[in-house]
Amino acid sequence: METPLISIIVPVYNVREYLDACLDSLKKQNYPKLEIILIDDGSTDGSGVVCDEFAKKDPRVKVIHQANAGLSAARNAGLKVATGTYITFVDSDDYIAPDCISYLFSLITRHGTLMSICAISELTIKNHQINYGADYQEKAMSTEEAFGRMLREEGFNVSAYAKMYRRDLWQGITFPEGSVHEDLGTTYKLIEKCPKVAYGPDPKYIYRKRKNSISTAEFSDKKLDIIKLTDEMCSSAETNFPYLISTVNLRRMHARFSVLRQMALAKSLTSAQKQKEQEIINYLKSNKQYITKNPYATLRDKLAIYTLLLGKSIFRLSWQAYSAFRR
Repeated sequence: METPLISIIVPVYNVREYLDACLDSLKKQNYPKLEIILIDDGSTDGSGVVCDEFAKKDPRVKVIHQANAGLSAARNAGLKVATGTYITFVDSDDYIAPDCISYLFSLITRHGTLMSICAISELTIKNHQINYGADYQEKAMSTEEAFGRMLREEGFNVSAYAKMYRRDLWQGITFPEGSVHEDLGTTYKLIEKCPKVAYGPDPKYIYRKRKNSISTAEFSDKKLDIIKLTDEMCSSAETNFPYLISTVNLRRMHARFSVLRQMALAKSLTSAQKQKEQEIINYLKSNKQYITKNPYATLRDKLAIYTLLLGKSIFRLSWQAYSAFRR
């Protein structure tokens, strides 16, 4: 069997502190046929220069420099120039195990799929590591099972990284530019195109949680994209996989709790944001049965809804305590 070319797309924006570790992990991959595409999205901290120096030392590397346009635009730029039979994404503040690419590809070949997923190991701000695949086994999932597990985050999540895709799956699909949490608008569409999806529990992708990342940044209206994109994803699940209704209902609650928690930690909110906050609270309270009577709801879910029912101040204090502990 011929060894196919695999493209690794890496958006880069002001991550000088972490970039060397990321690039070093790409250089050390044991898969023999790689195309590494670095998209410098208007970095101002010297990250673009590091990319150029890296390319001079490795003929597999291509560098694209563009004005800052966001993560979605950077990934889309990489998709336009990628020539590999398969594509994977790595965020430039993360890094991967030396056999990450070969592992993802081996899952595809062993199970005869168009897409594969590996577990993620999260490196917390306090340098604790969490393996999200520890409770799961390797298998080929049906489309519905993969969609449901993604929504419930059972061993993997909606992120574009830690996955490998046959390139033609991306036909007609791009990341939504101008949005944050853009993976919510793409990954489920790719899963829907796959008769089955291969999953491996080994944590070959190391996600670095940091204080100034998109996921931990101060609250802005862009964070409301979480609700918009989640609702679009859940509407597709309701249409195509009606048996996932309990999971879908819970995921809609998760999206709103995610935004509400970020609002709770914000130093201040505008009057419009406070109005939106109240709309979210009203939704959560009026649909509390999506958690209290849901077989997939966790203890954390139930604590979230019960503390909210006790009042916004109780919810805020509870989440602040949890966030401090979780780091």
